[in-house]
Amino acid sequence: MKNSGITIIATIGPTSLKENIIEEMDRWGTDIFRINLSHTAIEDLDEVINKLRSWTKKPICLDTEGAQIRTGKYLNGQIVLQANTLIEIVKYNEIESGTRLSIYPIIPEEILRVGDVLRIDFHSVIVQVIKVEDKSVLGRVIEGGIVGSNKGISIDRMPYLPAFTDKDYAALLKGKELGITHYALSFTYKKEDIIWVREQFDYPVFIISKIESYNALSNLKDIVRATDAILIDRGDLSKEIPLQKVGVMQKYIVNFANKFEKPVYVATNLLDSMISGLQPNRAEINDITSTLFNGAQGLVLAAETAIGNHPVEVVRMAAGIIEETTNYLNHYTELNIHKYIDKVYENSLILPHGGELVQNYWDEDAKEIESKNLPKIYLDEQTALDLEQLASGTYSPITGFMDLREMDSVLDACRLIDGNVWTLPILLQMNKEDIGFKINEKVLLFSKQEDKLIGMLEVKNIERISDLNSVAKRWFNSSDDEHPGVRYFKSRGDYIISGDVFRLRRESVYTPYVLTPKQIRSILRDLNMATVVGFHTRNVLHRGHEFIQKKALEMVNADGLLISPVIGPKKKGDFVSKAIIGSYEKIISKGLYDPFKVLLGAFSTYSRYSGPREAVFTALCRKNFGCSHFIIGRDHTGVGDYYSANASKEIFNKIGEIGIKPIFFETAYYCNTCGYVTNGCQHLDKDKIKLSATEIRNCLISNKRPPEYLLREEISDLLVNMMEENEQIFIS
Repeated sequence: MKNSGITIIATIGPTSLKENIIEEMDRWGTDIFRINLSHTAIEDLDEVINKLRSWTKKPICLDTEGAQIRTGKYLNGQIVLQANTLIEIVKYNEIESGTRLSIYPIIPEEILRVGDVLRIDFHSVIVQVIKVEDKSVLGRVIEGGIVGSNKGISIDRMPYLPAFTDKDYAALLKGKELGITHYALSFTYKKEDIIWVREQFDYPVFIISKIESYNALSNLKDIVRATDAILIDRGDLSKEIPLQKVGVMQKYIVNFANKFEKPVYVATNLLDSMISGLQPNRAEINDITSTLFNGAQGLVLAAETAIGNHPVEVVRMAAGIIEETTNYLNHYTELNIHKYIDKVYENSLILPHGGELVQNYWDEDAKEIESKNLPKIYLDEQTALDLEQLASGTYSPITGFMDLREMDSVLDACRLIDGNVWTLPILLQMNKEDIGFKINEKVLLFSKQEDKLIGMLEVKNIERISDLNSVAKRWFNSSDDEHPGVRYFKSRGDYIISGDVFRLRRESVYTPYVLTPKQIRSILRDLNMATVVGFHTRNVLHRGHEFIQKKALEMVNADGLLISPVIGPKKKGDFVSKAIIGSYEKIISKGLYDPFKVLLGAFSTYSRYSGPREAVFTALCRKNFGCSHFIIGRDHTGVGDYYSANASKEIFNKIGEIGIKPIFFETAYYCNTCGYVTNGCQHLDKDKIKLSATEIRNCLISNKRPPEYLLREEISDLLVNMMEENEQIFIS
């Protein structure tokens, strides 16, 4: 009945694999009948194909499973994962009882890396990998929920996986045996997979490449050139890019493929209302109309015709909308895929500082790069962490190490040259005798700590700081070598090397519990957290911090709290990262912050001890993480008596609006008269007991258990147990 050139691809399933249904679907406009191998047993394939061929002359398309990671099969069809618990991740071999997260077709320890964030069944459950050893993979459950059998899993790192499963290979052989001419390749990553499939047949085949991953977007040009048609699977694509971007990316892919005169088919949620009902809703009609107006040449009906109650009516409705869509005007805008996807994740979250989340990653083979014999720089631990944060966007909008002009602007005006507020220099310092390269050269960046290649610098300038003491005075309000920040700055050399940096995509040396800004923003979106309070800490959770965190959440009516423990290098006497993270895990798992949501994401950086300047800096980093508010304590990132009590408030007043809202707190204390922790009662000073990490240290060093008004019992137990087992709890 359909007279236009628009293709309708209908998926066959339990409700449509019947002679009268197939004949009617054919009559009303189905052009291709699709067999989804993800839901069709290989032993049933021969029978399904033969039935279809006896009922219709239209082409049959075999749709491969492709390189998608999925959950295994569970004894009761599902398991329940609790938030803030640990779960073993294993390869699926047999039906699981429900104590582990089983996945296939990959071997977890070979593909997964520490720090990976796994989203199961469209973000229903979120798990971060925290340990990979031999055949053991351990994850922490960030967002709990029900995990069903055979559910899709996406990894934010998007690893390249084998293009075809064993079942796919068997299906291709069966297709060749039966003369099937149409094939849809799920999770197409690269052109070589398309070429390989063509080579398996001694007759022409029509290949439809499915775009449903970030890797496919990265290789879109090669895929489009090699394929016969493109299929945009909006469902799986939305697992890897922000949901709000799916519509724009659909338009981009359609326009791109149209330039090469390749047809594009669109799938997922086209007529979902008709799975159970006889009519679509207005939004679905508008979606299909707009999709066709924007240049798509086909619609893919999936659940609507496979398991829906009205497969014939669905095809009839799709054909009717196609017929009504007679005019198309293509407003094409060139779009940089990577910049667009990485720029902003959702309208509800605060924009990254400067409006765009920097993503300076370098996707090349490390051994091949090293063989080029480019000049090398070995970075100390702190500078290597700066590289990590520059590349991941934590320091957005900064894209590399600063030159003298940028440094002076930051120190004198608290702004970058482009006008954006910024308060701390981000420098690569060296001694003159160690500089073995020139301006405009590319230099490889190695980690001294690991002796590994970690990135590359495009050298913009090589300049000398004429007076380190003068810079220190402007930066730290002191040039005293007793100040730890001053001492470190002056020890690093008087030459600075500026230029954009690019980091190899590799895990951080501080990976467990680390989340990048991109990962945090996507998780906040999944958890529906828009008003988010950020908290920066290098100490275990004590009652004073607990008080200001809860009060801040209530003050701004927040959706939740982002706790960012600093786990980079620290000074002697600071708590080790395990103790800090362990203290928060203990309390979060007990629901201390209910009804507010809490995300624990370690921040691999180091303290500069820059007082008020660092207070602004840490706020801007949390802005890039997606926080709308940030807690500023009375002595935030200070040291000794180098900064006044009101210094942080004064600098925020001076620089003005920065997007993220600071929440200032006076020091919390325990009042003997009140009988609780507060920061604003009117009782005498003698009744007020100071709460601090220093007091906790003093107790533990003296083999005393910290009092409960200072530290919760669960955290005291954790620290005491660590000491009894001869585990280090302080930096030595």
